[in-house]
Amino acid sequence: MHNSPINQAAGLMGINRSQRPRLTAFVSHGDAASELPLLWKLCAAMVDLGYSVTVLDGTAPETGHNPGLEQVLDYSVSHDAASDTPAWRILPAMQGLNLFNTFASPAAQCLNSLGRAFPHDSVIVMYSNAQVLSTLLSHTGVTPLLSISNAKTSLITSYLALKRLLLKGRVQPILANVVQYTEDPHEKRGSVASNLRDCAKYFLDFDVNILTIIAPPGEDRPGTDVQRLALTLIEGAIPLDTGWTASSMRSHAVPAGRDARSH
Repeated sequence: MHNSPINQAAGLMGINRSQRPRLTAFVSHGDAASELPLLWKLCAAMVDLGYSVTVLDGTAPETGHNPGLEQVLDYSVSHDAASDTPAWRILPAMQGLNLFNTFASPAAQCLNSLGRAFPHDSVIVMYSNAQVLSTLLSHTGVTPLLSISNAKTSLITSYLALKRLLLKGRVQPILANVVQYTEDPHEKRGSVASNLRDCAKYFLDFDVNILTIIAPPGEDRPGTDVQRLALTLIEGAIPLDTGWTASSMRSHAVPAGRDARSH
């Protein structure tokens, strides 16, 4: 394994991880068999770089036996990630994330609340569907990860997620095509990645750059491509604090392309 991704992290190591947590996101679009292994490897790569990571799993509901974000927000349970040993953990967060929709400015309320709730974390990863992320990340500058695979449904679900993010939230994701060593890593005409690029250009008037991530399903540790992707997400993560307002977010919108509501 090449050491270049770790070397490239030298600049990021200057970030004072004790100051403020940083937020990034991962889009869930129904391809959990591909998404979850990649998410776990990304978390492992961030921990290897010295970051404490909390995943807010918006696909999992909080319960009395398995409390999560909702309970952290109402102070019925505490969450303290302060530790001399970086680690990653996952919290169910479906109801907690949906609570922010009750506020006049859901995105600002989300960023301010998460900054107060997780002051000792280095990185917060919000894992949820495009409907939730398009609301909570709108005008924040967060560039969530949208991964695709060779699954039969990946093209349509990833396209619908991309459309929702761009048109409803003005959120521009990072797209990654996850392949195995046994597959040809070079994109072929007619592949999911190629078809998604064509659909985005034709229907959304949006040019997408899709990264190729080689991540064998049986490999427990993050490989070189995953390490690079983890660095990209950390570098693009935004700081969480209590100073976000609706007006302060207006400069973070991205072009949405032409209207694609009929497609």
